Amino acid sequence: MWDLDPFQFFRLTVAWIATIYATVITLQSAWGWVLYLSGGDKYMTMVRRYLIIHALRLRFKTFWGDVIICILLCMVFLLLWRLHGVIAQGV
Repeated sequence: MWDLDPFQFFRLTVAWIATIYATVITLQSAWGWVLYLSGGDKYMTMVRRYLIIHALRLRFKTFWGDVIICILLCMVFLLLWRLHGVIAQGV
């Protein structure tokens, strides 16, 4: 039998629902962009070239700085999550 209080149950339920919702919305958006950009007319070809050129001109120094910050924030989140579990088991 699990010893789960209502707040933890609510928090876990909301976390699962939010994760699934964000994943579905992201996949739907990505699929919509793929379908939109896969058109064969002249203007879609221009848009694809425009996006490719801007992707190639992306400044990787500033981009990778943001990626490193995101990774560090994720590590802090995982550490806090682990410590929360350790504290909850000790009580």
